[in-house]
Amino acid sequence: MILEKVLLTSGLVVASLLVGVTGAGSSTKPLIVSGVSEWGALATQLVGPEARVVSLLTDPNADPHEHEATITDAANVARASIVLENGAGYDTWLTQLVRASNPTVNVVDVGRLMGVAPGHNPHLFYNPWAAIKFVKALTALLAHRSGFTGITSRSQALLARLGATQRTVASIARTCSNVKVAATEDVTTYLLTDAKLKIVTPRALRLAVGNGVDPSVSDLASALAQLRAHPAFLVDNVQTATPLTKELVAQAKASRVPVIKVTETMTGTDYVGFLDGTVAKIRADLKLQGCLP
Repeated sequence: MILEKVLLTSGLVVASLLVGVTGAGSSTKPLIVSGVSEWGALATQLVGPEARVVSLLTDPNADPHEHEATITDAANVARASIVLENGAGYDTWLTQLVRASNPTVNVVDVGRLMGVAPGHNPHLFYNPWAAIKFVKALTALLAHRSGFTGITSRSQALLARLGATQRTVASIARTCSNVKVAATEDVTTYLLTDAKLKIVTPRALRLAVGNGVDPSVSDLASALAQLRAHPAFLVDNVQTATPLTKELVAQAKASRVPVIKVTETMTGTDYVGFLDGTVAKIRADLKLQGCLP
């Protein structure tokens, strides 16, 4: 595997990469390396101009579950002052890079912050509570370091925005509790659960799609029947598109069920805006159900 080759790469090759990066006019600012773009974007908003943030997963057209570490990933991790891991088994390749090339670096592991172990839903970047804990943890790590004079005010501003997002989700829960919704897999499950919406798609099917395996025939039949019963919407993770998920989307459209398209990898630098965009789509479709004004 590519990761094994990266971990076994000679020190001379890694060193030459680091020299090349330094020689290209790299900043002397601290380097923060994130596995996923969501935590990297949130870190960018938090640290402002006082550090440089690099995210390793940035392609919304690629399946992040299939990522294999590269030599460039290893070089970035080796130079990092802080590494941001999603955890919960989502980016184990990053954990292995840290152990191999920078074992004493400070790590913020969101799965550990949330008490989510590998084997459970790792899509924590669609969870406002996880984002709030992440901001607090990174702020605490940096607040007393020299050069981070503006982090407290930026942290307060981000926490205020995330608090507003969470209040919006709570307002959905108050009036739309148990409204039925569907999903091709578990990418937004934390968000939907916080909103107290009832995901009717069989959990086994959602897990199968997320793990890249075929669900049972009975689970697929149930998912299609539930779409014909017209839930409020179907959440479709376009980064894990398969013939099966396309069949679910086709059934949703045939049954006039709104489809909310989401990705696991965000683009841009406004994490809260990214999260709020999905919440806005959920609210728009729930208004059609009459549970929101």
